[in-house]
Amino acid sequence: MNNVKVKASLKSFPLVSIMERSDDIWGIKDCESRFIYTNRAFREFLNIPARFKIEGKRDEQLPTPLAEFASELKKQDQETIKSGQRVTLIKTHFFGREQKLEPYLYEKFPLYDEKNECVGTVFYGKKMDFISMPQYVDKLTPSVLALEPPSDLFTTFELKIVFHVLQSLSAKEIGKKLSRSNRTIENHLQTMYRKSDVNSLPEFKKFCNKTGFDRYIPQEFIRPRIQFMESRRASL
Repeated sequence: MNNVKVKASLKSFPLVSIMERSDDIWGIKDCESRFIYTNRAFREFLNIPARFKIEGKRDEQLPTPLAEFASELKKQDQETIKSGQRVTLIKTHFFGREQKLEPYLYEKFPLYDEKNECVGTVFYGKKMDFISMPQYVDKLTPSVLALEPPSDLFTTFELKIVFHVLQSLSAKEIGKKLSRSNRTIENHLQTMYRKSDVNSLPEFKKFCNKTGFDRYIPQEFIRPRIQFMESRRASL
């Protein structure tokens, strides 16, 4: 399969017009993992210069940190083509001009022409939606994970405690993770309760859910990586 064949198939590919207008990431590759099409959002999220020609390039040739995962991405491209299955993955890397480290959910699909022959892959990416158990119980809509706290109410160390508290860890367990005594963690918690104007752990968790601290993840707890998830059969 070559680029000419993929380009020809794009002329009758109705989703391209949707991709052009989408704020989410969209792109198309040929069977050799060369980019055939990417939308505006793809360039913006990866902070690729406007004059840089993406068409015909592979992942390792792009001027982004994502290039270091090129071999893994190509492997998944080939798996998608060979199996005809959708591949789902989570990419955590730097996005945009501010180069913020953020988790994105990506899905890859095989692309077929009018003869039902696979001519490449289509990929789609968006910020990860997140729903905690309290949100589920309260029937709240999913939210987006945040790497910046919603306010400066808590110190950097307190924010680490917030994250672990919301995972239902005890003061002793949090102390082990943060190399502090459980008494130190308990003292910090009391200070955090006062700042939040609450008197108990259940009230504190409700405060975090209401103010958005339940969506916050300290950046040191994540790193640039790609995590592949179970595939499910699908095609375009």
